[in-house]
Amino acid sequence: MAEVHYGVVRVGNYWSIVGDHLRFGHYVTRHQATEAASRLAEQSTGVGMPVLLAVQEEDFTLPRSTLLS
Repeated sequence: MAEVHYGVVRVGNYWSIVGDHLRFGHYVTRHQATEAASRLAEQSTGVGMPVLLAVQEEDFTLPRSTLLS
């Protein structure tokens, strides 16, 4: 089964949501971007597709993805 991958990353002075061949959003805080990514993921999980979300830390490290269901 296919799965969807999203990430929340810092781009300069703002946070953005990234995925396969996409980058969108311009959020002031990491929390705002994470909330938006979670709402976006609901579209895929609602039709049964698993979503993996990775959220970059303030120190620019990228931990393992979390499976959203």
